[in-house]
Amino acid sequence: MIKKLTDYLSSLFKFEDDTDKPDQRFAIASLLCAVSHADHETSDLERLAIKNSLMKQLNLEENEVNDIIEVAEQDMLTSTSIFDFTSLLSDLTHESRVSIIEMMWRVAYADNHLGEIEEAVIRRVAGLLYVPHSEFIHTKLKVVATL
Repeated sequence: MIKKLTDYLSSLFKFEDDTDKPDQRFAIASLLCAVSHADHETSDLERLAIKNSLMKQLNLEENEVNDIIEVAEQDMLTSTSIFDFTSLLSDLTHESRVSIIEMMWRVAYADNHLGEIEEAVIRRVAGLLYVPHSEFIHTKLKVVATL
């Protein structure tokens, strides 16, 4: 399903290079949506954090982000595993994978409350992306320090 959606949406958007693949953008957005939906209470602040993170980290325009989030949210809700998304990110650099974990922490803390399930989702994604526990904790503390 991700493949069909990314093929369609990639035809709408132009991507500059091969390291910025549309399926990776959707995978990252889906992971951020997974954090916001983890506690079954997605706040407007979490939605805004997702939007801002994608615009900043992926250099996207607002209209692109809105389209990506809409598709990513549906994909996340119908997916059976977060591995569906992390498997698409295996060729990212270590720094990019750590950046994804940081974005996830920002979404989790957007409403000034970290739920246990939100943290568990981030921990699971960090493991699947081979982000060491020390960096998992470091990015958490980095985000908390900015609150």
